[in-house]
Amino acid sequence: MMPNQSTPHDENRRTRTAVFLPEPERYDGTAALWHVEVDLDHHDEIRHHLVNGQPTMPVASLVQIAAEAAASFAPDLAPVRYSDLSLPRLLRAPAERWPRRVDVTATRRGDDVDVRIDSPPVNAVPTVEYARLSVHLGVPEKPEMDGWPELGPEHAADHRFDGYLLPGDALDALLRSAGPQEALSSVRVIDVPVPADDRELARLLGPHLDLRRYSTEDGEQHTATTADGTVVVRLRGVVSSHRDLSTMRRHRTGAKTPGRAARGKRSGGAARDGR
Repeated sequence: MMPNQSTPHDENRRTRTAVFLPEPERYDGTAALWHVEVDLDHHDEIRHHLVNGQPTMPVASLVQIAAEAAASFAPDLAPVRYSDLSLPRLLRAPAERWPRRVDVTATRRGDDVDVRIDSPPVNAVPTVEYARLSVHLGVPEKPEMDGWPELGPEHAADHRFDGYLLPGDALDALLRSAGPQEALSSVRVIDVPVPADDRELARLLGPHLDLRRYSTEDGEQHTATTADGTVVVRLRGVVSSHRDLSTMRRHRTGAKTPGRAARGKRSGGAARDGR
């Protein structure tokens, strides 16, 4: 399964090149399923995003997968808002255990698309959910970007997230400013008023970003803005919680917990004594 294949699109509209999603396994215009193989050789943003020394899918990359899934339903619209993002598990593994396979399911409800990213069940190991969120499709605030200043290629941004449908580096930086990503458990709303990758936004608006946190009546709000005040990303309702990474590692590798191992030895010893 190769990256950078096109998702379904209307041939009369502009095409989109997917960073993660191949052609869907099932697609009927309102629901779709993708089987995805994520390869470190094609995704340095994962190889260099380490949690406890292991390559880990950045939250921005999970959001990009959801953006691609949602955009496949309406090529004339763009993902401009992500809501009710839930992150039950980290998608991570030692480098030698990549590529990883995930299933992506999406269901359209008007201009909203509900997306889930899960691991497929393998033998006795059940499905593990990595992300669940809703993507709102709309017309960007400045869809044609007419009249924006051209600043030249020397202002290129970080290239890790090139080709994304959102400014991945800006989102990643903003999430990191809100707290450790390994502790991030949910985000109520992510607004991306001008959907484009970091390189394009830097070319048009300059590479400078201000990261700010505000206290509002609805709780804390985090924003990434350009030098002229244009909002690139806005976060609301960021929630972090402690993750037991050792428990997650045992769950994924299938290794027994110390308690189970000890109980097994005790029960085995009792049986031998009874013979």
